[in-house]
Amino acid sequence: MKMVRFLALPALLLSAGCASVHVSKAFNGVRVDGGREPAATVEIENSGWFLLTCIPLASGNCERPNGNCCRWFRNTVKLENNIRILDGQMKAEGVTEVANLTSHRTDEKYLVFLLARHAYHTSAVLLKPLEEEEKK
Repeated sequence: MKMVRFLALPALLLSAGCASVHVSKAFNGVRVDGGREPAATVEIENSGWFLLTCIPLASGNCERPNGNCCRWFRNTVKLENNIRILDGQMKAEGVTEVANLTSHRTDEKYLVFLLARHAYHTSAVLLKPLEEEEKK
C-alpha cells in the first residue's frame, strides 16, 4: 500500500496542471442560429491542483496550450486565461465572431479537502466571416 501511495504522487504531479484546446471542423452542413456557417468549434480546458483548495501547486500553461508543461505554484485557472486562449484560436482561424460561447468551472476535492482540482471549461462556435458566406 505504501508503494502505491509513493507511486501515486509522481503520477499526480506529472499530470499536474493542464491547458488544452480541442478544435473540430466536422459540421456536415450544420449551421448555427441565424443560418451562419461555422468555421470551427473550440473546447478549452484549463485546470490546476491546489493544496487546501486555495494554495496553487500546479496550473495549466496558457501560453502553450496542449504542451506538456505547467506553471508551478501559480494560479492560472482563471476565466480570462480561457478567453485569451480562445482569442488566439480565433486569430489562427481568421475569424472575428463567435456563437454559443459558454464557460463553467468545476471543482473536485480529494483526501477530504487536502487536495483540490479546479478547472475552467470554455466552448464556442467560431463563425466564418460574412464575406466568405456571401461568395457562395
